[in-house]
Amino acid sequence: MERKELAGLLEYAADLMEVLGEGEFRAGAYRKAARNLERIEQSLDELAANGFRGVPGVGPGLAPVLTEIVQTGEFAYLGELEAQIPPGVLELFRVQGLGPKRIRALWEHGMDSLEEVIRWAEEGKIRSLPSFGAKSEASLLEAARFALSNLRRVLLPVGVAAGKLLLEDLTRAGIRAELAGSVRRGLETVGNLDMVALASPQQVAAAIGEHAQKLEPDRVLGQLEGLPLRVFCASAENFGTVLFQATGSSPWLLAGGYPLAAQRSEDAVFAAAGAPYVPPYWREPEHIGLNPPEEGLRPEQLRGLIHLHTTYSDASGTLREMAEAAIAAGYAYMVLSDHSQTAAYAGGLKLSDLERQWAEVDALNAELAPFRILKGIESDILPDGSLDYPPEVLARFEVIIGSLHSGFNLSRQDQTERFLRALENPYLTILGHPSGRLLLRRKGVDADWEAILEQAARQGKLVEFNCNPYRLDLDWRLLLQWRDRLHFSLGPDAHSVGGLADIHYGLLFANKGGLRPAQIANTWSAEQLIEAPRTLRR
Repeated sequence: MERKELAGLLEYAADLMEVLGEGEFRAGAYRKAARNLERIEQSLDELAANGFRGVPGVGPGLAPVLTEIVQTGEFAYLGELEAQIPPGVLELFRVQGLGPKRIRALWEHGMDSLEEVIRWAEEGKIRSLPSFGAKSEASLLEAARFALSNLRRVLLPVGVAAGKLLLEDLTRAGIRAELAGSVRRGLETVGNLDMVALASPQQVAAAIGEHAQKLEPDRVLGQLEGLPLRVFCASAENFGTVLFQATGSSPWLLAGGYPLAAQRSEDAVFAAAGAPYVPPYWREPEHIGLNPPEEGLRPEQLRGLIHLHTTYSDASGTLREMAEAAIAAGYAYMVLSDHSQTAAYAGGLKLSDLERQWAEVDALNAELAPFRILKGIESDILPDGSLDYPPEVLARFEVIIGSLHSGFNLSRQDQTERFLRALENPYLTILGHPSGRLLLRRKGVDADWEAILEQAARQGKLVEFNCNPYRLDLDWRLLLQWRDRLHFSLGPDAHSVGGLADIHYGLLFANKGGLRPAQIANTWSAEQLIEAPRTLRR
């Protein structure tokens, strides 16, 4: 567990206290402790070993609770709070824009589920409640519908983790098994968990215990971590064919017309069809009729880490820690990209902070050479399309990532014009997490992406694929559509040393989007990246 994760648990506990309308002082103390935990540079193990002494906001009542969480992974009080709130009310936290006070207000008026909130909003009854109005009711209705449509889905890493737990159970029972379905294909969100096992349904059921709910002649049905579970049972003679079918997607399988005689491996399935092997990530409906690039992107081809934060803004890793982790992972350079001054909520950097940071960068570059830290920033794109510093400051950065962090509700026309103006800025290098979406939580902004991406190509700007599993933005389907017309960067958007590993989602989705290595800025030298706005401009 990292400090940010522990802080998130404290914030969530404080939210639940507010929903219950109790412990206002205690909720405030939890929030204060959460904020301070994110700012401290010691590891959680060190803090726990010292009883969290010296951490502002962590008193003698909270310190043992935090120590228990770190040492055991258990947060008993959080479970007690959740037990007092109906599951449907807890689901309201998935609605963008709903905080604990508003959730409490809705609950007090009888809305204890997403369906009830939607019904009240459709009937125009929420606008009459205190702190609501017609406009906020309309926004709430849209957000609640979005949350409901995604309620039974989880993020890809959650699906992968759940699948690995089940694989461990099957492996312990001596059963060969592999993940299949949308998890194996690498979809950004997952609605079910599919696997293939070399065993009978009875053997599978015995291995996975309570997760098995129904046995059929060729499969076991059940549930795991809230996901519908299907374990397809195969023999050694047809394991490859069953895995091929269970991986899907159904439209891709139908379009391919592959013969489905029993085969021991997937390679044999493709060989029997006289076709080259197609990796699972290239088996979506959008891939029908398309061939993957002959050369896929490999980890060793990445030379630079682009888009990471430090303790100068809102991350838990220091500049040195992030640099040393990048070196240990074999990178030649990294692009520093803390938040800009408007992002006060995230510790955005004012000019004095930049001067202090740049001095440390210079010292570390001298010490760590030939590794190089590029002086970058993640600049907010302001509502008028301008970047967050005057030109004389922008000119001093080596790389500028421009991102939306506010103004998500602008009209389609205004949002499009905002992007177009930002892309005209000569100092901008990369358009960061373009749509601003948060998977399962917030839709991306409404904008004319054809016009925006055409402007990016014309102005020689890179477009980021943000590798954070909550974002995975720009959507891989747009990567696929624009694979021959744009250059891209893969940004882990790391806020900790551990977050650097999210770059592997970039590899997956770059390949899913059919990008060639030469199109991806992470494969370039640092100088190529710095010069990109000039060399790529049409």
